[in-house]
Amino acid sequence: MKIFSNLLIALTLFTSPALAAEAGKPAKQPAKAVKKGTLKPNAAAKPAVPQKNIPGTAGSEEKELETRAVSGLKDWDAKLQTLRTRFTQEVDFSDAGIKQHIEGILSYIKPDLLKIEHIKPARQLVYTDKKELWVYKPEDSQAVRTSWDAWKTNQSSNFSGIMDLGNYAGLTARNNLRVSKNKAAPYHIKMIFTPKNDPGLYTLELALSSTDYFPAEAALTVDKTTIKTVLESPERNITLDKALFRFVPPKGTEVLEFKN
Repeated sequence: MKIFSNLLIALTLFTSPALAAEAGKPAKQPAKAVKKGTLKPNAAAKPAVPQKNIPGTAGSEEKELETRAVSGLKDWDAKLQTLRTRFTQEVDFSDAGIKQHIEGILSYIKPDLLKIEHIKPARQLVYTDKKELWVYKPEDSQAVRTSWDAWKTNQSSNFSGIMDLGNYAGLTARNNLRVSKNKAAPYHIKMIFTPKNDPGLYTLELALSSTDYFPAEAALTVDKTTIKTVLESPERNITLDKALFRFVPPKGTEVLEFKN
């Protein structure tokens, strides 16, 4: 997924209703409330609406917020080299009436090394270099091996909200975007992405810190499944050993291969 290549399109759509409302007003409406003979010679030349209410002023604030958010996200993404963070996820399969709470640790080296370890509800480890992907369940002595492309194409996974690390800035290329202040957390900026080609396919919401634009929260909705991810106590650009991201199945592990 990626998002939004033309900020001006979104801003135009945002401000169009206000402009259309002004255009539809009767031209002489303000004069109806004035008694005959009371107008001074130059009164008609005065603005009928106070300057602060002129259409487009509010839109400029939205434009500034959106520009700052996109620029900040790209800048943060460019500076990120490594990341280690705890995370929690709330997964809601509304069709099935199933909810799941997940806790774990995520480690990342730019551009493609990613390890995700589930601690709760059951231990599970995921390793990928964006070419090959392993899912290992120690309690079952079982590992699944597949290609990254096959997994992305065919799997519905709890990791979908956090596996775009290193590619957040690219969201602005393929999606439509809405940006607003997060009322529930005033220090956050909310970015809402929907795909340009199929706006109903998914919705991805990112909550950014207003200080460094770190995407601390993500909520991905696909059909009737919602995955909310919160990154906690992130450590950025620390030294991580690449050996941490290599997986060798322990002796006795059953390996299941999925190629398509």
